[in-house]
Amino acid sequence: MNNATKQNSFDVIIIGSGTCGATLAKELTKQGKKVLILEQGGNQVLKETFSGIAPIANEVPVASNMKALRAITTGGSTALYFAVSKMPPLDTFMSLGIDLYDELEEVKRELPLIDFPDELLTPQSIRLRQSMGELGYNCKKNLIMLDRSKCTSGYSYDAKWKAKVFVEEAVRAGATLTNQAKVTKILVENKEAIGVEYKIKSNVFKAYGAKIVLAAGSIASPKILRDSGIQDVVNRGFYCKPGFLMFGIVPGLKGRESFVGSMGAEFEDGAELGDTNMSSTLFKMLMLQNFKLLNLNGHAKTICMGVMLHDSMSGELKENGTFNKRLTDDEIKKFKKGEEAAKRILKNAGAKSIFKGGISASAPGGVIRINEHVDSTLQTKFRNLYVCDASLLSEDMKVTPTLTLVCLSKYLAKHLFSSIKGEKSPREIVEKEFNQ
Repeated sequence: MNNATKQNSFDVIIIGSGTCGATLAKELTKQGKKVLILEQGGNQVLKETFSGIAPIANEVPVASNMKALRAITTGGSTALYFAVSKMPPLDTFMSLGIDLYDELEEVKRELPLIDFPDELLTPQSIRLRQSMGELGYNCKKNLIMLDRSKCTSGYSYDAKWKAKVFVEEAVRAGATLTNQAKVTKILVENKEAIGVEYKIKSNVFKAYGAKIVLAAGSIASPKILRDSGIQDVVNRGFYCKPGFLMFGIVPGLKGRESFVGSMGAEFEDGAELGDTNMSSTLFKMLMLQNFKLLNLNGHAKTICMGVMLHDSMSGELKENGTFNKRLTDDEIKKFKKGEEAAKRILKNAGAKSIFKGGISASAPGGVIRINEHVDSTLQTKFRNLYVCDASLLSEDMKVTPTLTLVCLSKYLAKHLFSSIKGEKSPREIVEKEFNQ
């Protein structure tokens, strides 16, 4: 056993540094485990500017004329998300043999989880809420992962919790973070995962671990599993929660920078209407994307609302690793109803000019199934290979996922710590063989 192998052996290898990978790394290093984090992206300073967003934003086709946006960087897509949260479906997880009650209580104490504060509602959001109420929609404020102390002047990108904070905490505790590392496959011997093969530019590397956790996200994880010998993922299709934005220009409105998602309302047939007023930077980017150059400086007088559909499970993961599905005629009709409802709300709010943005989607969900592709400890059919990311969230778990994923990661971290505790670490095994 040579020194290179000895140095490249870990208790746990985590693929991905988003919500799940970051939480796992923090929890396991806190328990003294030797952890390697492999992140496909770089390690940029996170900021909400054109130059900050462009290098990390990555759009991936998931359905006909629809793309999902993700961030490829340390901390994953929390670099671009809205920080809106919903409580995890505890009963659904319990029915699968996973009890997240204690983890949820821990997360409530650790993360800046609050009801959206009334004092942060902007003129755009207040006007939208008033209009929706007048038309009979029951608007409910959302939970948001927000450090209120950083919002003294209103909207603040830095106030939103980001997974990168957990990664940095893990690195300070001894974890190894390797950026620009694209994992190509899991190394498996006798149906047991023993390591990971990854590339940095054109160079191929291998790392070995007692436990391997795939937390690369629901776009990347299924392909890595397929390439590693687990072929039946995405066998029931996927959902992607397609949606679009409606914009209305209100003469005389003096709006401000806004947090997206202060409130929302259920619409008929499994659709949602929500407040999607935003920061001026995101607004300008969307105007450019939708070729609305005349509206580029119209942030202060524009109200924005979103329409989101809970789509059915369908579609496929192609051999080249790309996702594809088509909306059904019924789903297209629901979208049309949502658009008409949004127009009524915006008109009632005083909008004189209304236009629609392009349709987008979230990352595919329901592609790796608990008690089918992984067991209740999140282990695959290959011993010591686990999955922990949004790909596990089935059609019964269509909630804004961040809070759920932090809880699920804490649950897995406890299992991994317990299972490693009684074993010799790969470092100890290597050192013993090397000394002999």
